[in-house]
Amino acid sequence: MSRVASRVFVAVMAALMATGGLSLRPAPVQAAGTISLAAIGVAYTQDFDTLAISGTTNTALPLGWDILEEGTSTRNNEDYAFDDGGSNSGDTYSYGTDASTERAFGTLLSGSLSPIIGASFTNNTGSTITSFDLAYTGEMWRAGVVSRGAADRLDFQLSTDATSLGTGLWADVNAADLSSPVTSSLVNQLDGNAAANRTAIVTPILGVSIPDGATFWIRWTDFNISSSDDGLAIDDFSITPRADGTTSLSIDDVSASEGNSGTTSFDFTVSLSQPAGPGGVTFDIATADGSATTADSDYVGRALTGQTIPEGSSTVAFSVAVNGDTTFEGDEQFGVDVTNVSGATIGDGHGTGAILDDDACQQPYTPIHAIQGDGLGTPIPGTVTTQGVVVGDYEGPTSGGLQGFYLQAADADVDANPATSEGIFVYTGNTDNGLSAGHVVRVTGYARERFADGAGFGQTTINGSNSNGAPVTDILKCGTTGTVTPTDVLLPFVTSAADSLERFEGMLVRFPQDLVIAEYFNYDRFGELVLALPLDGETRPFTPTSVEEPGAPAVERALQNSLRRITLDDGLGSQNPSFTRHPNGAAFGLDNRFRGGDTVTNTIGVLGFDFGLYRIQPTGPAEYEATNPRPAAPEPVGGDVTVASMNTLNFFLTLDTTASDSGGGPCGGNADLDCRGADASQPGEFARQRDKLLAALAGLDADVIGLNELENTPGVDPAANLVAGLNTIPGGVTYASIDTGVIGTDAIRVGLIYRPDVVTPVGAFQILDSTDDPRFIDTKSRPALAQTFEENATGERFTVVVNHLKSKGSDCNDVGDPDAGDGQGNCNLTREAAAQAIVDWLATDPTGSGDPDFLVIGDLNSYAMEDPIDAVKAGSDDVAGTADDYTNLIAAHQDAFAYSYTFDGQAGYLDHALANANLVGQVTGAADWHINSDEPDLLDYDTSFKSDTQDGFYEPNAYRSSDHDPVLVGLDLNAPPMIAVAAGGSCGPGADGTVLVTVGDLQTPAGDLDFAVAGTSNPALVPLGNVVLGGSGANRTVAITATPKASGTVVLDFTLDDDVNTTAFTITVKVGTEDPDSLTGTAGADVLIGLQGDDTLSGLADGDLLCGGNGNDSLWGGDGNDTLAGERGNDELYGGAGNDVLRGGHGNDSLTGGSGADAFSGGLGIDVNVDRVPADGDTWDGT
Repeated sequence: MSRVASRVFVAVMAALMATGGLSLRPAPVQAAGTISLAAIGVAYTQDFDTLAISGTTNTALPLGWDILEEGTSTRNNEDYAFDDGGSNSGDTYSYGTDASTERAFGTLLSGSLSPIIGASFTNNTGSTITSFDLAYTGEMWRAGVVSRGAADRLDFQLSTDATSLGTGLWADVNAADLSSPVTSSLVNQLDGNAAANRTAIVTPILGVSIPDGATFWIRWTDFNISSSDDGLAIDDFSITPRADGTTSLSIDDVSASEGNSGTTSFDFTVSLSQPAGPGGVTFDIATADGSATTADSDYVGRALTGQTIPEGSSTVAFSVAVNGDTTFEGDEQFGVDVTNVSGATIGDGHGTGAILDDDACQQPYTPIHAIQGDGLGTPIPGTVTTQGVVVGDYEGPTSGGLQGFYLQAADADVDANPATSEGIFVYTGNTDNGLSAGHVVRVTGYARERFADGAGFGQTTINGSNSNGAPVTDILKCGTTGTVTPTDVLLPFVTSAADSLERFEGMLVRFPQDLVIAEYFNYDRFGELVLALPLDGETRPFTPTSVEEPGAPAVERALQNSLRRITLDDGLGSQNPSFTRHPNGAAFGLDNRFRGGDTVTNTIGVLGFDFGLYRIQPTGPAEYEATNPRPAAPEPVGGDVTVASMNTLNFFLTLDTTASDSGGGPCGGNADLDCRGADASQPGEFARQRDKLLAALAGLDADVIGLNELENTPGVDPAANLVAGLNTIPGGVTYASIDTGVIGTDAIRVGLIYRPDVVTPVGAFQILDSTDDPRFIDTKSRPALAQTFEENATGERFTVVVNHLKSKGSDCNDVGDPDAGDGQGNCNLTREAAAQAIVDWLATDPTGSGDPDFLVIGDLNSYAMEDPIDAVKAGSDDVAGTADDYTNLIAAHQDAFAYSYTFDGQAGYLDHALANANLVGQVTGAADWHINSDEPDLLDYDTSFKSDTQDGFYEPNAYRSSDHDPVLVGLDLNAPPMIAVAAGGSCGPGADGTVLVTVGDLQTPAGDLDFAVAGTSNPALVPLGNVVLGGSGANRTVAITATPKASGTVVLDFTLDDDVNTTAFTITVKVGTEDPDSLTGTAGADVLIGLQGDDTLSGLADGDLLCGGNGNDSLWGGDGNDTLAGERGNDELYGGAGNDVLRGGHGNDSLTGGSGADAFSGGLGIDVNVDRVPADGDTWDGT
């Protein structure tokens, strides 16, 4: 190898080692399969004459040698074949003539097979190998093309981390390559033993460092030249390990302060690259004046001859005395030269003694606390000189640092004013001054507020001049023994962070408390985390309106949260670095992750101020504890049917071609909006996003899943795409989707998928938009989707409505709905009106299900205590505490501190599940599956701005598949108990009557049903004590007695409960007067009591009890199973539709049953049964 080639190889090796790619780590000596290099300077040789001399599937190789074949050829078998150059098949070969035992080891590459040959070696020399002598004979046994005019070749490579020919990183050594000796030939088959077809390869390999016990590999890869390849082989191979090389001598440089008096010893070291050989190494050494001279008594000159480093040694010391003084003279230098060297070559024969003048460091300066002052800005802007200890070094142009360092007064120099900071930032731009923590430094520059806001408040900084970009150049090193003790800072702050932390700006601080990781939105791009001290009894900061009422309580919690947080930065000024710092100081990785809610203790660093926030620039690791482990599966919610809701984080099949999500494009309901989700410029993003979503959806294992943020473009069906993916998961279940097509005009829509083996859609889906209710502004909120499902096993039905209301992120000023400042954000009135429209719409049973079970799910963009959630909970009558209320299932089955989303370091839930009164008793559980909100988005699918290292953190699992956690609800569907009025009640002698009711339940025996009176609307007319329940089993009675001589209307409320569901039931009672009355019932069950006078009673629908009383009355039952009692007087009774009981009483009565099986009883007097038809089931008691 030429020196140029060897240096190139060394540079490649160095680059690989610098990146961790080529690590020289010891490995155990292999008992078999590796060649032992037993001694330095002793060659290993191999002539390959033991290779096979026949056959095509040979495996016997010399110890340590190996084959790797790749391709589609049938000869891709890791075997080698005998050949004399006549074969043109791609393979590994034992080349030689006929049956001769003179063999060579070679390859021939083809389009269907790529062979590699090589060997493994282990350093058992007891020394570190620093170079090799490599030699072999290259032979050409076949010319692939006649008169090619170009050389084919075998590329030689070396690896120190490979474990086989196909693993590890490999460095090319071009000087050891074998190029075809012949490029123009008359025949294809050659004799590789002929001199014309052979070439000798002899080269050193320098610049390696292979420790004793380490294993390394060499290999030859067949270069793919155009047209057919040549058959090339190696023979007579030898490798000799070296540890001696050329002994090089060098002398180091020394830098130190001179001191104020006496002498300081500058101790130089003359060293050899390896121990001296026999006879040792001799040299002369002498000082030489520079800016420091012996004439000025800066140092004591010295000259020695015939100095020796004896055999076996490698260093010798040479000391120069430097005289101390108190004269300010600047830094000075003198030289030390090594000459007349024997036994070694001179590598670096000149040493420099740098005398650092520390006299200026004794001069007066402006203390840092005076520059900082006790206010928000420096009280002395302008040129200053100050001195302190470096507590944080972030200098340099390429480190990605902050381009400066933090300087703090030593412990002994602090003042007595706790309001003044003892630290300051020094901006040095692209210059690296070689500083480290602990260096004592004096700087002169311009004190100012860097990147000040409108009020003039920024980070107090020393610049080179009155400009943000002006670096300080006047920096004097005064020593390396400064001591600064970290200052403990405790949360919460007393007032604002600005007021509380200004006194610590630029100082080395420690936050000793257990703080939770609360925010990580900027972690992937800027390495920032928010650490917080939760309120007492809580586990993390919570969004105010998730646990407090909007207004003053929420505003107060927001204030308290703001006083209990601090930003932890990474000490870098660059974006998306390859090294993403974990709070424990190590690199973030899949085996060194964190989650929101994990704790960090004793966080230490410098307190800086940038981008409007105080932030810790770390100087050491914090104590980290993983207190919030990943949940492998959702919390069990029970039930025979499960319903989930999940935000897909903009799942689009149409890839985004722009840098934003605004403006025009091919997406949206009218195909005129910009697309979102995976980027067309990032080819892997879509598959990464889809794989994560599929893992999350499969992990939910729900029977019905509502989806948010699906692409809403004509002809595009993202729900069906997800279903197709779910249905290909091995061992999974089968899903189907509700094919809604485009819903509205937004870029995104909601959707539904379900398991057809568990539930079946009933009827068509329905959409709520502005055309149904103008309160639902569908240009703000996405239209709601309702679908009724029937459980296959029981036939029970329920209706799910999926929602995605207007977000808080953009304003609604165009509809007069700004942020009211009560904690609910933008567009609260818009969301509240939409919520009211949703429950009003559901009250109409929009899908025509005929079943009263309704479940509201989705991203309502409202936290638990906000007005839109209250609007849903109040139901369609807008009154809380009534029968049409909805129940917040997360609040009911979790606690006040549930969450599904983290924003600005505060957790809460925007993703909801609310069940109406009929369904809530059938809910067995509800929970959020915390797979997303606690995970940093460093782990998500997006590759558009991450570094390669960050992209490598991706895994095709459920974690960080979205930014919202999915919600899961369990249902044990149970039909509510049934109650109906039966004909056959009775009227009392006064204002009283007994109603017969029939009760039943599909799951519960009638006798176990709890029938109770719940209230009276007019206790003056009918007090609760005047309502007596009786009967048993399926037949119950309700005896009602009105207050004597009272008249009017009362509504009596009843409940029927089966321990799962409760059915509400009412009876309306109307009592007449002593005068003729006209009493009309309701559409429900009624008791109408006429008392005296000629009365007209009309029951209308449902089962009614009509009591005529005294007088000639007209009783009309209407629809339903009615009981009509004329009592005294000549009465007319009309039963209407239904199975009615007609009792004439005393008097000449006319009884008309109407349709249905009616029972006639005329009573005393001359009565007429107008339409009694026995064939229709009518009966008569003979009176």
